[in-house]
Amino acid sequence: MLKRLLLLRGTELVALVLLASIPLVVNNSYALGLLTLLTIYGILLIGLDVTVGYLGQVNLAQAAFLGLGAYAAGLSVTVLGFGIPAALGVSMLIGLVMGALLAFPALRLEGPQFALATLSFSALCTTVLNEWESLTGGAQGLSLSRPAMLGHAMKASGFYWLCLVLLALVWMAMRNLLSSQWGRAFEALRDSPIATDAMGVGTFRHKVAGFALGSSLGGLAGGLYAFNFEYLQPQTFNYDMMVVLLLGVVLGGRKSLWGAFFGASLIVLLPNLLSSRLLFEIISGLGFLLAVVAGGRGLLKKTTQPFQAIAPVVAMGILVAGGFMVENTENWRKAIFALMLFSVVVGLPDGIMGFAAQYLARLFGIKSAALPAASMLDDVLPANTRDLGVLLELKNLKRYFGGVKAVDGVSISIQKGHVHGLIGPNGSGKSTVVNVISGLYAPTSGEVLLLGKPLPAGSLFSVARAGVSRTFQNLQLFGELSALDNVMLALKDAYRIPVLLVLLGFSRAEDRRAQAEALALLELAGLADQARVRAKDLTYGSQRFLEIARALARKPELLILDEPAAGLAHPDVAVLVEMIRTIKRRGITTILIEHHMDVVSKLCDQVTVVDGGQVIARGTPDEVNRDPQVIKAYLGVVPDEIIPA
Repeated sequence: MLKRLLLLRGTELVALVLLASIPLVVNNSYALGLLTLLTIYGILLIGLDVTVGYLGQVNLAQAAFLGLGAYAAGLSVTVLGFGIPAALGVSMLIGLVMGALLAFPALRLEGPQFALATLSFSALCTTVLNEWESLTGGAQGLSLSRPAMLGHAMKASGFYWLCLVLLALVWMAMRNLLSSQWGRAFEALRDSPIATDAMGVGTFRHKVAGFALGSSLGGLAGGLYAFNFEYLQPQTFNYDMMVVLLLGVVLGGRKSLWGAFFGASLIVLLPNLLSSRLLFEIISGLGFLLAVVAGGRGLLKKTTQPFQAIAPVVAMGILVAGGFMVENTENWRKAIFALMLFSVVVGLPDGIMGFAAQYLARLFGIKSAALPAASMLDDVLPANTRDLGVLLELKNLKRYFGGVKAVDGVSISIQKGHVHGLIGPNGSGKSTVVNVISGLYAPTSGEVLLLGKPLPAGSLFSVARAGVSRTFQNLQLFGELSALDNVMLALKDAYRIPVLLVLLGFSRAEDRRAQAEALALLELAGLADQARVRAKDLTYGSQRFLEIARALARKPELLILDEPAAGLAHPDVAVLVEMIRTIKRRGITTILIEHHMDVVSKLCDQVTVVDGGQVIARGTPDEVNRDPQVIKAYLGVVPDEIIPA
């Protein structure tokens, strides 16, 4: 762990010292200008990566936030007479507020619709900045002078150091945030918003928070941009810049601070690359070789399809050949950007730094940090010794889909500490019942009472916070997160530190305690030795057990297991049965939907049978097994002397 910490933090420190020392040995205004722009774009791309890398949304509005922040800083100085710190504060605030206002409607959309919404916002911002001539100067532009700071004129070197310090502060704050519960939540949103709500995390509010945070960094970068160039024009923040920023994040590497830094370097160097044919040929040739190596490696390891390996090689080959054929590569910049973006998206979805990180980790022997000892299960899930009584009550519950009566007047009482089976043939309405209980659907009519109080209707998040946790018939894991992170994300009452203290790095002790609790639940599921394995790389049976462990992390009053034995091999079914028995011994009330009648018979205290959206039988497993209506529902007839197994 110490070796890993020294390598990672040491690399950051060395890079910072080297960048800070350059003005002391290089007295070239052009080179210093490029370095200053590198720090500004670094902040900008770190903010953009929150939306593109973590939330998984194509954000085309970051150039607009850069422009808004730039004009906010410029006007703060020219109109209000603010100094640099106050003007940068206004830039961040404008980015934060405008980002939140855009996020509320835009983040209700997905995929291309979200991209179009952010593109429309960018076009609107450019138009407003261009047409509001009385304030912004319109197409004539806005000129400003860089104010003095602490009584000293901000020369080029001093301003560069200011930008570098701000980049370092943003780097550390975002590293702390994205390695915390907030970062896990951002990643989980991309994989399964439904499960995120069901774990009590809150999909929409985390999306808005992430987008607004990234936008505020865009505003900060805009303020620095204004003080760097001291002249602003609306058309600077147009479509071309949007594409270049997106290319920087994707090419550098998503979900990576180093990827954002590498992408910023690319953006700064692109004009020079396109103006020199020799330099362009060298870089495009290296890109071609990288495409060949990455594609060949993917084919050998069978991790990529032939198209994913061949297409980037062809695209980069076109760039190499095109460099010899055209007279001025700068005239073809849009086509060049498009080919580079296509190559990276198809061939290197994790970007260059994501690709390189695998080799660097192997070269230096960097391993994940050691995990703490697991907590005692009694501390994580203390045995519930409360008196028995009714925990959940459904009263005349109905849920209609148009003219289809999926649930039609279901009434059930579930006792505390019981495993209550809910069975029925396919299409009987049992999954709809638990979807209404858990808040995925709102009931058409009827009541759902938990401990005598109505459960929130139609809100997975609110029902999860009320004490109901569930698994899903179709697995809803966070595939890109490790097994440990899946459970940590769902832990109830584990995270109490305010976000400001998280940014300052005070959440590490809290995270270690959460890791210990999550490991206890993974031990219960038999997955402690696979804690660092990504959920999507686990076997199917392990994924089922992981989903149960994650649901238990909510420390629920009521646990809903929706066909947990579906698709499991016989040995895994035996493990599942023992796991549910352990859960029952903890006093956790469970609703079990299951088609395996042997599992139901072994585990359930009471069973309710539904068919056609109505209850047709209730009682012990033996009683419902012999009920004529149940036999008819499953077999269609009631044969003489046949009892279902």
